[in-house]
Amino acid sequence: MKYRGAAIGLSLFMVVALTLTWLVYVTLRRDVAGKTVPYAALFSDVFGLREGDDVRMAGVRVGRVEKIELEGALAKVSFVVQDNQPMYGRTVASVTYQNIVGQRYLGLSLGNIGDPGPLPAGSVIPVEQTDPSFDVGTLLNGYEPLFSVLNPRDADNLTKGVIASLQGDNASIVALVDQTSQLTDSFAGRDQELGEVINNLNAVAKNLAQHNDSLDEVITQTRGMVATFDARRPEMVNSLGSISKVVQQLSTISDQVYPSLNELVTRQPGFVSHMVGIEPQLAFTGANLPLLLKGFARFTNEGAYATTYACDLNATGFFPGLNDVTPIIVDAATPGNKAQYTPKCRNMANG
Repeated sequence: MKYRGAAIGLSLFMVVALTLTWLVYVTLRRDVAGKTVPYAALFSDVFGLREGDDVRMAGVRVGRVEKIELEGALAKVSFVVQDNQPMYGRTVASVTYQNIVGQRYLGLSLGNIGDPGPLPAGSVIPVEQTDPSFDVGTLLNGYEPLFSVLNPRDADNLTKGVIASLQGDNASIVALVDQTSQLTDSFAGRDQELGEVINNLNAVAKNLAQHNDSLDEVITQTRGMVATFDARRPEMVNSLGSISKVVQQLSTISDQVYPSLNELVTRQPGFVSHMVGIEPQLAFTGANLPLLLKGFARFTNEGAYATTYACDLNATGFFPGLNDVTPIIVDAATPGNKAQYTPKCRNMANG
């Protein structure tokens, strides 16, 4: 009998925890509603795309990325699309920027090559009809040969010479010309490195041209987000002030309630032992509580018998050591640290 209540409570807790875990999993998974049709596409690069990302047509979510795997030198992306969305042989798949955080989605659109007829279920879109992902790191790595040949000290001296010349120092003009000549000679002997920089930038520019629409969308989303934050700036400032006040009130409440709770937990024979000892009384209360609430509801209704008005209710009075917890919390949470009542309750208190 002593362990029966604990076992029931643990079982209820496990059921609630598993239910909440399942709800979180279903929410994060974002399954596609309705029946779906599987397809696949081959890419030369899918950097940033993850399993579970959206599949969109004209910006509307119509599917989900199911699997990403390596097939030879290419990346194979398996995805599903709602069966009511038609797919054609000219469909072009592209890895597109979703937001400035770096998230991507798989975009589907109609191209100019391929069979104009419907695309059978399970078909694979060839690499010729896909646009790969764009890696920002490629842009920065394109300047690596140039950065490796520059001497930071020479660059600083050149900058100082330019500033001194603009300030009217005639002597520094000679030094500036000499430093510029040295820098030109250094670049002249680095034709191979400069050629690599130009080739890398050419590849980056070509890739950027393929993702022009994606970059426009990212810039538009960024501008809209900044404008929204700017419009809600007063509300955000007020919210921060309200949060600070709430934290201060919670701190005051915890400081006042802690001694009573600490005394309840540390006293002998202990709160749990006391609850186990009064198990019959708790069972009796639980069995009769619904009837009590029904009678209380009928008694307090507006009718021909009686009407009651609850001014103060302390449910913790039934538990030893908790009699003063509710009044302390109410007083601490009320401005002025004193509980306030309606006019009817104040009149009753005054006789």
